[in-house]
Amino acid sequence: MTARTVRSADVPPQPWANGGGTTRELAVADDGAWRVSLADVDRDGPFSTFAGRLRVLTLVEGPVLDLTVDGEPHVVEPQRPFAFPGAATVVASVPEGPVRVLNVVVDPASVQPFVTVLELGRSSSLPLADDQAAYVLTGEQAGSLVVGPGEVAGRCTVAVVTLERD
Repeated sequence: MTARTVRSADVPPQPWANGGGTTRELAVADDGAWRVSLADVDRDGPFSTFAGRLRVLTLVEGPVLDLTVDGEPHVVEPQRPFAFPGAATVVASVPEGPVRVLNVVVDPASVQPFVTVLELGRSSSLPLADDQAAYVLTGEQAGSLVVGPGEVAGRCTVAVVTLERD
């Protein structure tokens, strides 16, 4: 089966309510149990809360994102997924300028999210199951979310999102 590809450049950005950035919703479950989005964090400020949800954030562009989650500081480095409760009080700081993050937000009562960053070689392919998607960070399809079932092929770096239903 052919994968569905969503180019982030084709999705209009929606401004955050606090004016601190924008979000592009790339994929969402019909039942609302999960969503995958791309956010541009332009300045320091609070994140929105998502009560009853679990968030996994992956820095996909920019050098560093500092987060304070419920009073605890965390340094989010490129391509290292970071999970936190959606109800947490989160304040972001962009000490080296604007960044872009891949956000996976799920209802943990029905979906368990996993995000893994992989590098593929020139002759490699990565099959995607129907509960997977891959955000392409580098390569021919950079800036696209490939939604399974299907595959990603060729030299690239991808953030693979697996959404396991309970």
